[in-house]
Amino acid sequence: MPLIKTLSRHTLGLIMVCLSAILWSSAGFFVRMIDMNTWAMVAWRSLFAFLSLILLLAWGGYLRRFSFRNDVGLKGLITAAVMAISMFCYVAALKLTSVAGVMTVYATIPFFAMGLGWLIQSKKITKRALISAAVSLVGVVVMAASASGSGDTAGNALALIMTAGFAASIVMSGKWPEMNLPAVTALACALCGVFCFAMMPQGLPVPGTHDILWLIAFALSTQSMSYLLFMAGSRHLDPAEASLIAQADIVLGPMWVWVFFSELPANNTLLGGAITFVAVTGYLAGEYYLKRNSARKN
Repeated sequence: MPLIKTLSRHTLGLIMVCLSAILWSSAGFFVRMIDMNTWAMVAWRSLFAFLSLILLLAWGGYLRRFSFRNDVGLKGLITAAVMAISMFCYVAALKLTSVAGVMTVYATIPFFAMGLGWLIQSKKITKRALISAAVSLVGVVVMAASASGSGDTAGNALALIMTAGFAASIVMSGKWPEMNLPAVTALACALCGVFCFAMMPQGLPVPGTHDILWLIAFALSTQSMSYLLFMAGSRHLDPAEASLIAQADIVLGPMWVWVFFSELPANNTLLGGAITFVAVTGYLAGEYYLKRNSARKN
């Protein structure tokens, strides 16, 4: 019976993490589908994501005992600010350049997190990790070589900032586990929305019913639901295994915009993406099997 329960939890975790990767991968699709400028799109997406997370906190009973000092505090505020910058840069990058290009840069997030972990927490970096990071960097360079204009260059730069920011938030959540992550994420959405609203001198345009429905779906799919599914599912999986499955969005993201919008990336982007994807998944797969074999021996 314990074995069956363990297997069922593991299977549930796999399903949740797979669903989160599929939802995350839809970001490019929504950015192409919604005809709004970046500031307005991010503002409304952040607002709906904030509301959905607040409803979640209320439903779970967290708001009754919520304390900003204990659940968020200065550490949570710093983390939320970093996350807010990443949220904006993600959508802005997708507006400026190809989804495949953004996903190629985003694929390097495990190595960004590793480097920041070494810098902040003095975590050891293995030789195999350094080699994999170098290979993934080659892929990013090959992809960047396909930039055909200022939009591609700016998009790639924003994707780099976004990836570094998300990696930093991962490291911070590990360093400060006492933070209430749903509350911190909700605060990040609020900060991002307020910033975007403030940057629009003529006020925030009110979208029509059609766009509002798409914006709600955008917020739920790529912020609220995907985050919750990944956090809940990863509890039943090895971290390397969860990270490996989450890499599926790197392949699925460009696929959605190719299927629905005929957005075919340049050959260099495809080649660079393939190099980076192989380097990252190879490293994560190696980590997973090493830990699995070690657990069996013990």
